[in-house]
Amino acid sequence: MLLLNGITGIHVDALPEVDSLQFKRLCYSLANYSNGKILSFEEPHASQNFYKIELGLHNESIFILLNCLYPFLAFASSVQYFKIEFIDHSLSNIVSGFNEGFRVLSAIETNQQFELDERTHNLLTENNLNEAEINEILYWKPKTVGDVIFNFWD
Repeated sequence: MLLLNGITGIHVDALPEVDSLQFKRLCYSLANYSNGKILSFEEPHASQNFYKIELGLHNESIFILLNCLYPFLAFASSVQYFKIEFIDHSLSNIVSGFNEGFRVLSAIETNQQFELDERTHNLLTENNLNEAEINEILYWKPKTVGDVIFNFWD
C-alpha cells in the first residue's frame, strides 16, 4: 500500500481534513443496521491522528478508526496507546453500501510489516511521505503500515 504524503498527520500543509460529521453518520448507520450502539467517540488530538468510535455489538465491542486527513477506515478489536489490533469485520463489507466516500483498509493492509532499512534509514515500504514524517518514523519505529496510518505520535 502506498503511504501518501501527510498520512501521519505530521507537518502537513494544504491537505483537507476528513469530514467527521459524515464519519459519525456512517457509524450511527452501521450501529442501527447491526442493532448495535455507539459507546464512545474520540476525535484526533495532539498525540492521536485518527478518529475512534467504539461500537457495541451484542456481546462484543469493535473500534472503527478514521485517519484525520485521508478517508481511510480500519476496524480493530482493541485500541490501546501504541497497540492497535487491526481486524477484518463483517461490517467492513457494509460500509460501501452506506457511503462510497471512505476506503476500508483490510487487516492484511494494516498489519503489513512496515519496512525500514536500519542501516541506511531508507524506507522500503512504498511511500510519498514528507521529510518530517520520515524523521518521525525513524524516531517511533512503527512495526506495521497500520501503525503509520493510525498513530499516537506527538
